This record gives sequence, structure tokens and C-alpha cells, in this order.
Amino acid sequence: MRKTYVVVARLAGALLLASVFVATRAAKAEETLLLTPFGYLDTSGEPRDQSAEHARRLAAMETQIKDSLQSKGLFRIVAPPQDAAPCPQGETDCILGQARTAGAKLVLAGAVQKASTMESNVWMGVFDASDGKRVFFRQATFRGDTDDAWRHAAAFLSREIVENPPAGQ
Repeated sequence: MRKTYVVVARLAGALLLASVFVATRAAKAEETLLLTPFGYLDTSGEPRDQSAEHARRLAAMETQIKDSLQSKGLFRIVAPPQDAAPCPQGETDCILGQARTAGAKLVLAGAVQKASTMESNVWMGVFDASDGKRVFFRQATFRGDTDDAWRHAAAFLSREIVENPPAGQ
């Protein structure tokens, strides 16, 4: 009889822990994040115009990061208000205002610089929408200017933010 009570108590404890885990996970999923368009700069000096390829890769990188962050359940990605005009590059007050209007607590911004034919740099930061303070930052260098190289860079950045969530997560 006593053994039955022990088994029941352990099951009840396991169920309690599972419900706490699910509730914590759900609360984290409520952390809202506005993903701003990433910037791009090509300083490689290559003679061939690759702007269309790079624009496509940059958009794919943003989508991959967005999808990865949402699928992990840590963030709910929100869009800027539909009636909002695009913010000029680097206009922090405009970006933070749009984030707050959209209900975002955090803003994710990034940029890629193609430094040479073989190397690109990427920076990604997460900022508190209430005051603009940076709560997360990563810089990485990736080799190659191929779809696969850009996908690997996006996977790395996504993994970094999931494994080291910004403060408050």
C-alpha cells in the first residue's frame, strides 16, 4: 500500500513539474519581438553587380531567423503597424516607436557586410523596445557567397539567440 502512495506522489510531482514547464514555455512565447529588415553593404569591390542575389539572400536570411525563433517558442514575431511608413536607415526613435505600437518588447536588427569574395561579416542585436538598450549581440564572419553559406550563417545566429536568450527571457 505504501508503495502505491510513493508511486502516486511521484506521478503527481512529475505532472506538477510538467505543468510548470508548459506554463513557463507559454509565458516565454509571449515575448514579442519586432524583426527589422537587415542592412547590407558590399565593400568587396567585385566588378559584377550581385545586388539582386544579395537582396534575395538577405531576405532568405531574415525569414530563416524569423521562422527559427518562432518555431522554438521563445518569441512571437510581430510586424510593424500596417499604416506605418518605413523608418529611415538608423532612425532608432522611429524603429522603437513602431515596435511599441506593434506591442513588441524587443527589437531584432542586423546587418551583413560583404568584405571580399570569400568573406562576409554579420552583426545581430536585440534591443529593449522601451529604452533602446542592447540586451543581446552577436557578430560572426562567414566564408563564401553562396546560398548555403548564408543559410549556415542564419542558422548560427538563430541558434545563438535561442541558446542565449536576451535578458528577460
